[in-house]
Amino acid sequence: MKPLPLKSTRDWLCASEGNEQGVSGFRSWRFWVVLALYLVGFLLFARDPFFWRGGVFSYQQGMVTLLLAFVITASLCWEMMLFGPPRGANLLLQFAMCLPAFLFLARITASPSAPPPDVGVVSVALTGVFRFLQLDKLLSYIPFWIRDLFANWQVTLFFMVVMAALSFRKLGIRLSLLFLLVAGGLFSVFAGPVAPSGYLIGGLLCVAAGMALQFSRCERTVYYENIVDRLAAAPCDEAALRCMLRIAVQGREDGRVSEEGVRRIVKSEYAAFGDFSPAELRGMAAEITGRLLGEYRIMRINGGGDGLFLVPEEELCRCEALLGGLAVWPRVFFTLGVAIIWVMLPVDLIPDSVPFLGALDDATVTILSGIVLKNALNK
Repeated sequence: MKPLPLKSTRDWLCASEGNEQGVSGFRSWRFWVVLALYLVGFLLFARDPFFWRGGVFSYQQGMVTLLLAFVITASLCWEMMLFGPPRGANLLLQFAMCLPAFLFLARITASPSAPPPDVGVVSVALTGVFRFLQLDKLLSYIPFWIRDLFANWQVTLFFMVVMAALSFRKLGIRLSLLFLLVAGGLFSVFAGPVAPSGYLIGGLLCVAAGMALQFSRCERTVYYENIVDRLAAAPCDEAALRCMLRIAVQGREDGRVSEEGVRRIVKSEYAAFGDFSPAELRGMAAEITGRLLGEYRIMRINGGGDGLFLVPEEELCRCEALLGGLAVWPRVFFTLGVAIIWVMLPVDLIPDSVPFLGALDDATVTILSGIVLKNALNK
């Protein structure tokens, strides 16, 4: 690939997003303000007494909290597309957002409680098998951050519920559940025996201000950029191109396009070429529909009680598929791994000997992991 000239690279990095929200480039004052707010927020979180032992900064929450913070940030930035397109100045700020998110989540998920001992039948049987096969010695080789995850059922369930919340299809549901979970964790800090420090409150205000300045929903822009790229991949006549663009626009605005709507668009665009019979219009509409479905993959067929409709492909609202995958696949592997280990471990929140309720915690984790896997495969 021919390298871009420096001027073109600079113009691309500093290109405007076409609206007054978000960060338009490295020259924008918002970029420097948001970057400063994220860095100051990170430093304030790091100064919280929670992380200090004997006058030295000490992070003891393990790598799982870091993974959770990265997945949440990736989902907000690269899956939900809430903070501008992932390129240039925005991409740098999105990675910078991860820094305060690491320490903030570590702060609100920390809990000293431990699960009660389990004396159920399944626990006794698994413990016996572990001792007979001398598998208990293998536990010493498991990294501490993995063993620590299962030593606290509250933190584990928090991780599982967050992953499940991020797997819902509707944006409003995902954001609402995520906000409630984070707010609940923050409330537990304020309701704890030790009052939160001013560093925690100041860092939270800095990060919230930075996210408010960077906020910019860009699905619409990404949608039309992807449509133009796909239409440019294969040539077609001007009238057909206008038809497909109008169908894509109507599909975006109304959510769907009916058969009659496609024929009306085709009729209006080809009116300058003469009068066409209804059969000819149906044929041209069918040809354009076929190209939208198969050749360009811009629309797909969706049926209901009121007939068949063309609806936009969901992937057209996403950009940078690799970055979007960083938001989806880590939470799938992580959630499934936690679910498998949770069910196999001889430790339960509710003893297995309790009728009906003994398997409640295992069933909850299994259901949550199933939700995550199902929605991830759909995407």
